[in-house]
Amino acid sequence: MSTAARETATVHAEPLKEFAAGVLAWCGVSPDHARRAAQTLVRSDLRGIQSHGVARLHLYVKGLQEGLVDPHARLTVVRESSSTLVLDAHTGFALALAPEAMDRTIAKAQEHGICMTVLRNSSHYGIAGGYVLQAAEQGLGAMSMTNAGPLVVPTGGVERKFGTNPIAFAVPTGPGQPPFVVDMATSAVPWGKVEIARRLESPLPHGVAMDEEGNVTTDGEEAVSLAPLGGSRATGGHKGYCLAMIVDTLCGPLAGSMWGTHLTSVFKTHDRSHLGQFFLAWRIDAFRDPEEFAADVQMMLGELRSTKTAEGWDQVLAPGDPEIAAERYHAVHGITLDPVVTATLRGLAEQSGVPFPG
Repeated sequence: MSTAARETATVHAEPLKEFAAGVLAWCGVSPDHARRAAQTLVRSDLRGIQSHGVARLHLYVKGLQEGLVDPHARLTVVRESSSTLVLDAHTGFALALAPEAMDRTIAKAQEHGICMTVLRNSSHYGIAGGYVLQAAEQGLGAMSMTNAGPLVVPTGGVERKFGTNPIAFAVPTGPGQPPFVVDMATSAVPWGKVEIARRLESPLPHGVAMDEEGNVTTDGEEAVSLAPLGGSRATGGHKGYCLAMIVDTLCGPLAGSMWGTHLTSVFKTHDRSHLGQFFLAWRIDAFRDPEEFAADVQMMLGELRSTKTAEGWDQVLAPGDPEIAAERYHAVHGITLDPVVTATLRGLAEQSGVPFPG
């Protein structure tokens, strides 16, 4: 059956969370952790990042069923000071444990002004942006990063040596205003873009992916690796390469976890992943009056949005604007799931006995 002939579904966030939580609970995840994980997943869909939302629920289910992720693991403290934490996830379910790690980071930052946390022996934690939003929605600034299994080639190479290694940053912009959020992979595109291209049978942008021989390809089915952010050296790919290595250093050696080729990709569930994650939160009033800071950030964003546009452009957006617009739209109109995702979720519903709401 062609993609076009399959069925799409539009589902509102709360029923989709209940469904995801029910499926995860069927896999042995505690009800509280299942709900937390479902919230993490669906927030990605709400923000228009559907590559990291419920489209990946079947991968988490597979990892839990094959014993590669321990649904019963809990965070333990390895080292601690007033403003630092080292936590061990014991190969547990990061969609639930990583939000708790950020909760602990936020609590220490609120008490002491700033806190930096690293998490070892973790698993795939979803979108990095969800963690910085946890802090920004409580009036704090934040950063978060995670390393990942090797999908990206270093500049000048053809072998996958490091992950898409995203970096997220957020700060509050005042009461009633959405936080300013940056959430980006340090690869030319996230691997999720390849997944979407495969599902929709659409081409990839030129220069972002390579085939088995290291040749550039726009065919999602042929893509086996990604270029670093910036693409080739001529267009700044070496800078994306360096950013990825910063993430690997903080989430690997500093956290006491693995890195690069020592990690297992979530897409190849044959071993536990042992990912590392990084969380940082700080009180704005430790540096500046929060109202003055928010006013300046709002002015800065406004100046960007008022930029004179180049030919072919209707508007200059500030970073994070597309996600804000997507979240507002999906909160009202629901989340439209493409045909392949819909079919996969219906399959999970049949297996688990949890009714699919779409």
